Amino acid sequence: MSNHRVTITYTAPQTFLSTDHWKQVHASLVSQLPLRNLHWKPSTRPTIRTIQELQVDFVAADVKRDEHTYQVPQTLLEKPLMNAYIVICEDTETYKNTVKKQIKDWHSSIAQRKNQEWLIVHIVRPDAKASGARLFQVKSSVLDKIKADFNVDKKDRCVQLAWASDSDNPAAWAELIGKMKDGLLAAFDAAVAQREEEVRRSEGQRQMPGWNFCTYFILKESLASSFEGMGLHEEALSTYEELEVLFFQVLKDKSMTWFGSLINPSARDDSAALLSIERKPFRDLILANSISIFDFRIYLLARQCKLLSGMGKIVEVGRKAIMFLQTFGKRLREVENELLPPFFVESWTYCSALSVADQCDIWAKSLQMEKPVLTSFNAVKGELAELARHQLDALGIAAGFLPSHPPFSNITASTNGENESDPLPADFSRISRADLQSALQDKEAFFEMYVKVTNRAIESYVAAGRRKFALRMHGSLAALDVLRNRLPSALQTYTSLPAHYAPHGWTSLEAYMLTRSLDLHAQSQKPKDKDWLNVLLDYLKAYVQDMGKALLISAKDHIAYTTSLVKSLREAAESSESDVTQHDHPAITVSVPKDPVRLDEKRDGAVLRIIVRNALPCPVEVDEVTVTLAGREGERLPFIGEAHSLVPGMNTMVLFCSSATVGTYSLHLSQVKIAKLVLQWMHTTPPNAKASKPKRPPTLISIPRDLRALDVRLRQPLRIEVGGQSRIIAALSTGRNCVSKAMLRLSAPSGIQFETDKIGLEGDGAISFEVIDDAIVLFDLAADTTVSISVPHSDASALHAMRVNITVDFVTSLEPDLTRTLRLARVVLVSLPLTINVEDFFRGTRLFTRFTLSTTTHQYIRIKSLELTAEGEDDELKITKSVTQSSTITTVTPGQPGRFLFQLDSKQGPAAEFVGLCIKYRMLREEVEGFIDNAVREGMGDSTSQADHDTLVDILVQALESDASWVKLYGVTGELIVPNASCTHDRLNEAFERATEARCPPERNTTIWREIHIKTDVPSVHILAAARLRLLPTPFGTVGSIGKLPPLYAGQPISATLSITPTFHWSPKDHLTSQAYAMRFDIGELTADWLVSGRKTGDFVAKDGQTFETNITLIALHHGELMLPRVAVEALPIASDSRMGSVVPSCRAHQLHGAEKVLILPRGGRTTFIVDMGEPTDAY
Repeated sequence: MSNHRVTITYTAPQTFLSTDHWKQVHASLVSQLPLRNLHWKPSTRPTIRTIQELQVDFVAADVKRDEHTYQVPQTLLEKPLMNAYIVICEDTETYKNTVKKQIKDWHSSIAQRKNQEWLIVHIVRPDAKASGARLFQVKSSVLDKIKADFNVDKKDRCVQLAWASDSDNPAAWAELIGKMKDGLLAAFDAAVAQREEEVRRSEGQRQMPGWNFCTYFILKESLASSFEGMGLHEEALSTYEELEVLFFQVLKDKSMTWFGSLINPSARDDSAALLSIERKPFRDLILANSISIFDFRIYLLARQCKLLSGMGKIVEVGRKAIMFLQTFGKRLREVENELLPPFFVESWTYCSALSVADQCDIWAKSLQMEKPVLTSFNAVKGELAELARHQLDALGIAAGFLPSHPPFSNITASTNGENESDPLPADFSRISRADLQSALQDKEAFFEMYVKVTNRAIESYVAAGRRKFALRMHGSLAALDVLRNRLPSALQTYTSLPAHYAPHGWTSLEAYMLTRSLDLHAQSQKPKDKDWLNVLLDYLKAYVQDMGKALLISAKDHIAYTTSLVKSLREAAESSESDVTQHDHPAITVSVPKDPVRLDEKRDGAVLRIIVRNALPCPVEVDEVTVTLAGREGERLPFIGEAHSLVPGMNTMVLFCSSATVGTYSLHLSQVKIAKLVLQWMHTTPPNAKASKPKRPPTLISIPRDLRALDVRLRQPLRIEVGGQSRIIAALSTGRNCVSKAMLRLSAPSGIQFETDKIGLEGDGAISFEVIDDAIVLFDLAADTTVSISVPHSDASALHAMRVNITVDFVTSLEPDLTRTLRLARVVLVSLPLTINVEDFFRGTRLFTRFTLSTTTHQYIRIKSLELTAEGEDDELKITKSVTQSSTITTVTPGQPGRFLFQLDSKQGPAAEFVGLCIKYRMLREEVEGFIDNAVREGMGDSTSQADHDTLVDILVQALESDASWVKLYGVTGELIVPNASCTHDRLNEAFERATEARCPPERNTTIWREIHIKTDVPSVHILAAARLRLLPTPFGTVGSIGKLPPLYAGQPISATLSITPTFHWSPKDHLTSQAYAMRFDIGELTADWLVSGRKTGDFVAKDGQTFETNITLIALHHGELMLPRVAVEALPIASDSRMGSVVPSCRAHQLHGAEKVLILPRGGRTTFIVDMGEPTDAY
């Protein structure tokens, strides 16, 4: 039935049909088939259906003479959809006398047929058609007469074909092909509409007596078959789906009178191809109302799958078949003991699954699948092969070839009346598949078949990228190897499979495979080497991560089983030749609670409290637990705990680090050591690592400062000589420790080198030390001792501050076997805390020098004194310091510099080459810390404990650092008010209150002062010129006759005299020293205030003490108090014997009239204005 195709019949005079001309025309017409791109707009459906390709049979009418239809509807295509009459006539008279009657007789018989179209094809030669198309043609052609005679319903069913064997033009067929498409679609649409009406009428009678589902099925199936023949596979599939839904509704209503039994198995039902329609007369059984539900479901499935294959949906075919085999197989198992022969379901499922896979391969050969579709296709084939393999599991267990436990017992085998307590020999004689029946009689043959089907599933799963399914199949092959006593092969498979499961989180499968690997290792009596240890660790990992532990192992008591494995784990770790490191094992986890660190009050170091979780159901003996904290620049602090027994669940442990330093650290690494097995967990991701998981925020741990621990501080020397050897002071404080030996190493990342061979100790104490390999080694230091070491270093003038890495390895007398290592990073200021700006003002024989001191940091600086001393004889250079009204101590702040003025008076010029500047200062922080230290000692009295003293000082200093509001009041009054300070130690409250109430003005503070010594040159200048402008009362006046000036007015010429008096008093003694110098003056013209007339600029010869004068005229441009113009004086180049040619002597000029102002009055006068007030008007 499914082979029905669209038929077009043709009729023509027998004389023409026997000619070669017709044979050529027929062959050419058949070559135009199949028809393509037909667009069907059904009258009963809203959308257009496109038929990509339509197969058409073009046959003679006498072949289709049987006009009677079957009583049982087959398909709408069993009758022709179109009938054609072929006309060969080019003469109208011949047409009128002979051909017209032949066409009329044919038309009379065709017109009576329902749902069939007709078409008259007039064949002419191409030249005849061209010659017949004459302009202003009066006589009609044969085609016109045919159309006039037979196109009675205004539908053109006549077409002319201009064709010749020697000129086969494809365009000549276009009109004929178009008429054929239109006619076929019209006939098919009418037939479908009629048949759908019959189906609706039958379905409407469903509730009436006598209605038969099987008859209705055959009727509606004829529609599906018609759609299939027309290439409308989606319409056909939709029809079958509607029939399937109706069948399930009938099944639900239990109206099964139209069917036979559930199943009536025949001889080869268990091995026949599932999708074969020809294996049984299904339609005859349906019409006879005797078809079983088993056969009906198979027929319906086969028809649907055939349509899906025509649509290219091979994947859907496999999925539909798998669903059918699983669901209907479950239904058959319910009745297998009563209706089915032994192992019918297993044999039927096995054969059907493989036959569907084979049929899908056949259908897929003609398709070009894209990669996603091909992947799904391989996956479906793998599922079919696995379904068949499961049936072999059931049959193998029944035959006694396979054990009844996983992985073989996934499918429940047919019992067929067998009792497990009293099993009977299995009867496989009713299985009709020969190879399967023979395999069930021979164990090795069965195993070969088992392996073959399993490998088939593996190959499909691998091609589909389903690794999990493929690996599971490998696991079943490994189990089969165990059964066949091929232990090495099985052990290798079980050992390699977990590595494929772990990345995907398949812990259940991983744990099962590892369990089998451990069991096989024990059966093989192999040594428990490093490989076995890794397998055991992987098993414990999967055991912890999987929730269904009891289902994964063969032992009944998994706790006892795991306990024995853990015991063996330790034995294997002890016998290992080298350390075995395992990362991130979940059996043991280490976490840190809140505020986990506290100081050890009796010794240097810190204690870390951790929580160790043992996820195993048995205790684990560990030898050592280590937690490492990471600081800045690679600093690591290891906290170590000794041997401990970890019980199941949470365990609290206390770890100790002897070299802990204050700071904030991140949890970096935790480690548990069991003999030579090391379990490690990285808590931070390396910067250059590509993390597969999102980064978690680090666990931060703060270690408080131990005020009584050994410490090293760096500072600048108390005396700094600018230009001398650079040094820093390293102050080592022993704290509570009696140090028998301490080795101090200093290094600077900036490249500064420390000259340890030139070190020196500050203070009067006799300390034994030596230098070994650039390390300073100190011996026998008592507790609470501070050793200050002066360490020279290379030039660091380019740096403001220097970072120094400090490493101290020391041994205390209380713990002589423990060497502690203290690593510190300190920053010490290497530049001066002050910037010094010098300004020099020459006035005759005197030099005024002003020093401006500014702080280079945000800290305040106390200046006790600033002294300037001459290096020469005292009577030649007299230095006088200015007297200020402020206190003797000056405070320099970031916003307020300190200024100091000195007068240098020289009788004979720069008598001394250098002067020395000495600055005594201290940082405000040092002053306050010293004040707090003294206040605390006084407050505690004689019961001073160094630990209590350090605690109180630290509390007060931290309070001052947190709030700077105390600074201004302390700077003015010396009263230190500590903000928000509180003492949590009850026994120290009284001393704390006395310390906070203490007062000490800066003058009485005993904190030591620092000194800066700077040697600087005495400034000099070749020429010092004093310029002055004097206004004259009259143009003819002289300087000596200057009296009171008359009133001066804007715009009035004012006479003035310019005088310049040079001096060589501060001239240096060099090759430029001369008795006279050529100089030039220039009066600066203030264009907004003055106009200068006369000798505005000019040259003159300067001699020591001789005054140069010249007259000029000034004109004030406006009234007001005006400054006099400034006079610029410069020296001109003089010849020199050096290679540089001419040189310019140094020169400085100052304005003697710089502070003078002149009052200019506005010019007086009278101006008369005449204003026209206008004439009176009568406009109002």
